[in-house]
Amino acid sequence: MKGFARNGQSQGLKNRTLFILVAIILISAWTLLTTMDLASFQLYSGNSNDNNNNNVGQHKDQSTLPQQPLDTNTNNGTNPNYSHDDNYDSYDNNDNDNNGQPLVSATLKPPVSNLDANTKYLSFLPFGGLTNQFIAVQSAAYIALKLNRTLILPPIISNSHDHKNTHQQWSQYMDLPKLTQLTGLSVLEWSQVRPLTEEQRQVGLDQALQSTHLSGPYHSETETWASVAENITCQIVYGYGNPDLDINFSAQNFMFHFLIRPVFVPPVAARPDAPVYDNDRQRLVHDNQNPEDLVIVEDLLDRYSDYDSRTPEDRAAGKADMLFLSHTFKIKTIDRGGVYWKEAGKNMHFEPKIMEYATLKINEVVQGDHNIEVLPNNDPEEVELTEEEHQNPVSEDGTLVTDIQAPTTRIPHIAVHLRRGDIWTKCRGANRAVENCVLPFEKYSDAVERAREYAAKSLGLVSHLPVVVATDSTSEEDFAKIQELGWHRLDHSKYGTTEIWGTFGPAMVDAAILAHADVLVGSGVSTMSRIAGMRQKGWYNHESFFPSLEDGPKMVRRRRMMMKRRLETEVERDDLDDEILMIF
Repeated sequence: MKGFARNGQSQGLKNRTLFILVAIILISAWTLLTTMDLASFQLYSGNSNDNNNNNVGQHKDQSTLPQQPLDTNTNNGTNPNYSHDDNYDSYDNNDNDNNGQPLVSATLKPPVSNLDANTKYLSFLPFGGLTNQFIAVQSAAYIALKLNRTLILPPIISNSHDHKNTHQQWSQYMDLPKLTQLTGLSVLEWSQVRPLTEEQRQVGLDQALQSTHLSGPYHSETETWASVAENITCQIVYGYGNPDLDINFSAQNFMFHFLIRPVFVPPVAARPDAPVYDNDRQRLVHDNQNPEDLVIVEDLLDRYSDYDSRTPEDRAAGKADMLFLSHTFKIKTIDRGGVYWKEAGKNMHFEPKIMEYATLKINEVVQGDHNIEVLPNNDPEEVELTEEEHQNPVSEDGTLVTDIQAPTTRIPHIAVHLRRGDIWTKCRGANRAVENCVLPFEKYSDAVERAREYAAKSLGLVSHLPVVVATDSTSEEDFAKIQELGWHRLDHSKYGTTEIWGTFGPAMVDAAILAHADVLVGSGVSTMSRIAGMRQKGWYNHESFFPSLEDGPKMVRRRRMMMKRRLETEVERDDLDDEILMIF
């Protein structure tokens, strides 16, 4: 027994020694492999650890971050064997590293770029909600026209009303080929120049969704997002991009969705012989922007007239020339923005399929009214272009919207925009009296009667036109009042408009209905209503009615005369009507 015990102890000692040696070897091998993987990741991503850990959008000098221009000729810094046809595994949210962040997938690569080295591009970060994003598109289209650059449109990006953090393409709702046809402006979308795989889209969405749950204007990049995000030089406009005036949630979500990391730089210096716009700047800018920030479009066009974003090395390497602006929403013009509308916004029409859908819904809701007038549906704004001239819109799930046929007849009507939802909070923030924003129904009813009189006398339509109401109200009391007045509410939840046209579909269909009604009664504090009024005047030469607490005949005349006098000193006479009839 003793001898056996001694042999067992000796054997145990040998086993323990062997186990320790094996453990040492395994630990050494694991450490070596980890070091190699980390080095490979750093080389592959093109970013140092410092850059990956920096908060997105932090204001740095352009030279502090390695630039990765979005260009097909460089493969975006990825493996030269990378191809459009690579297969991608689905993104697995359950694979987490030690920090609780998703691990970098072995199949995940930076997006392919379809930019052309021989084309000059212009793009921008979106700003605010849906209507503000349209205004930004309008301004950017004008700038691109004047600089002879191809415009790349960010999509309509998620806003405070969209909790799914999604986006849709502008071409789903607006007739971009018609814009090109009318203006000569070449227009692309980011989904065309930077197509994403399903895995890449999921990475962008995950980053955006994570950021909505964190405080502060910027949020740390996840390791997965940082591994495929690419830097793009972004010119500071109106202060957006400076540390004290950060980009907003729409810009951040676009950046996250498309795996773009903007590197903000000050605008290029003015030429020594350039015009000085100090007086115009002081007149137009009311929030103490830094003097060096571009805020007036005339100044911007002068500075960037011969701008090339590329270094000589970039040009030799065949990289694309991209002028990327931190936003275009608040860029001022000496004529107070009339030129944006006249040369760009007026030429941005709705997709014919949207118009077909809108006309169909109008006919459905008003066809039961007595003594309605039915006319042939020969509206020039609803004439569909040939298949070669525009793309068919798609629904949110990617299916073509081809089952909507334009009605052969249309029923003349008045459209009322009843803005009731969160407008009172915005009025309160702007120090306006809430009662001037949420008007009583009597004011809208009075405006409808004036609209009917105008339709009969000026448009030759029957005097008692039916009324359809586009509203964001959820109040049963409001719905009951609409019914009591004999008006018709557009109920997109009943129609399934979101399922057909996507998250922004109901708002876009409403915008089309307001713009193409025979007469518009709008909400004076709503930007959506004001743009609809401009479309009514610019497309049909129709007047619009905006009720107010002070909308008696004498007050209306006084306000119109004040508007005329102000505009006559600043805008060409041909542009006056676009703004005068907004105050009615």
